[in-house]
Amino acid sequence: MDEQRMNFINDIRERRARNRRRRMRRRAAMLTALMLAATASCGFVYTASANEITLTEINEFTGQSSTTVIKTHASSVEEILDEHGMSVSEADKISVSSSEPAATEEPAQENTDSGRAGDITGDANIVVMRGKQVTVKTKDGEQVVNVTKADAKAALEEAGITVGENDEVKADGDVIELVSVTEKEEVTTEPVPFETEYVEDDTLTAGETKVSTEGQEGEKTIIHKITFKDGAEVNRELVSEDITKEPVNKVVLKGTKPAATPGPTVSQASAVTGGSDTGNTIDGHSYSRKITMRATAYSTHPSENGGYTVSAMGNPLGHGIVAVDPSVIPLGSKVYVAAADGSWVYGVASAEDTGGAIKGNKIDLCYEGSVSEVNTFGVRDCVVYILD
Repeated sequence: MDEQRMNFINDIRERRARNRRRRMRRRAAMLTALMLAATASCGFVYTASANEITLTEINEFTGQSSTTVIKTHASSVEEILDEHGMSVSEADKISVSSSEPAATEEPAQENTDSGRAGDITGDANIVVMRGKQVTVKTKDGEQVVNVTKADAKAALEEAGITVGENDEVKADGDVIELVSVTEKEEVTTEPVPFETEYVEDDTLTAGETKVSTEGQEGEKTIIHKITFKDGAEVNRELVSEDITKEPVNKVVLKGTKPAATPGPTVSQASAVTGGSDTGNTIDGHSYSRKITMRATAYSTHPSENGGYTVSAMGNPLGHGIVAVDPSVIPLGSKVYVAAADGSWVYGVASAEDTGGAIKGNKIDLCYEGSVSEVNTFGVRDCVVYILD
């Protein structure tokens, strides 16, 4: 009886021990599960708290670009670039912008000094623009600038150098030449010469002329477009040429009325020793009459003849042309002129010209000398032979 009771008691004790061991194993398993769960949770939280950075590198000079997305707890651009093994130079430019949506969009922040400093507080986009140094030549000299643009004009604008609409930009390796090109209009005026019109007038004696309308010069306006390169003129293009003031032509009346036939006006003259006067001939030229006259002289220069270089009959002025009063000696007559005292001889001449001061027994002899030489002639007595 006692043995059975002891076996029963031992059996109970053994079952209790087994139950305790099972409970301990369950508690250990639960504790292990809890610890594993806690560890996993911490790792997830750490990973989830990292910032997502989109890192882009652009090199316009080589035409290469790349984009990488990374997770990082780095808090500055410098740290992120160091983590990624990316070095930057003084010529490089870095811009940073947030990739997280915001109520108000903010522009990218650019750091022109390689942009290595700066806080990162969330997901962001970092763009590294690779640059280089170039020499810029202008009319004012040379300067070295940092640029990231491969296009020469864009590089100049990036460096703060203004490029005009017509300017020329020339790139040769790491040297950019800027030629300033400007244009301007130049307005000038020039005189327009007037013409001389001859109008026949039957109220004037043949060979006589009279100015009825004085000539006036007109004016034309000329516009040129001038192109300059670095301040020097390189091209001049005619834009327009317009007459802004019409000239007024000079009108000269030319007499057509026949000259009156003169009556006898022959005066006896002393012997002419400057020429051989035998009977009705002089130096071999026969004449119908001779007249004692007062002679003056004029030159062929236009300033002495109202701007004219031809006689009243339209022939070129020169030695052998004389001006007369048509009422005394008809125009077109052939004459022979010599000094009354025989000291000089003018010779054979044609009466083709007239003058306002040549009236009556006066004659004006044309010489081809200078004005000063002609002025020394003065006034002299002469005999004029009217040749047959």
